[in-house]
Amino acid sequence: MKPWLFAASAVAMIAVTEVACAQSTGVSHPIVLLDSTGKVAARPLNETLMLVTVGNGIAAPASILPIYGPDGRPASAWATWKSGGSVLYTSPDCTAGAHVYGSQYAGVRAASQVQTPAGIVLYVGADGAATTVAIHSVLYETGCASLTIQQNGLFPVVASVNLTTAYPPPLSLQ
Repeated sequence: MKPWLFAASAVAMIAVTEVACAQSTGVSHPIVLLDSTGKVAARPLNETLMLVTVGNGIAAPASILPIYGPDGRPASAWATWKSGGSVLYTSPDCTAGAHVYGSQYAGVRAASQVQTPAGIVLYVGADGAATTVAIHSVLYETGCASLTIQQNGLFPVVASVNLTTAYPPPLSLQ
């Protein structure tokens, strides 16, 4: 009975060792968001929020949403950039002094995505503490609107990227 027990233990030990070796030599590939050209566009933070690297190594949040087929159902493995945000300006014509609201996610930069005639643009705010700013215009998807208000919780825009041209849809997580 002892030889059989020893043989079974040896087989079990070999099997465990082979599994452990197979797991330790496996190559791990991080999940990334690819654009239609196969270029890495971002890293996922969650299922709809991506971290895009813009100038100087700044990582900023950008939202995506599913692309829908002709039947109204989401297309498999396809997404596009989401828009719907706004950018506040100190100038009366949306040309200077851009600011964005802070992020609701801890440790994530302030950012906003706005649909423009040229595509969806990601505006990235500075890091640090929010400030109160005299605002004279707001850029919406419908264009620039004049107004005069004091607004708190804002961050000056330090970078922007046209997501549509830099990373053309469809997008997919790979």
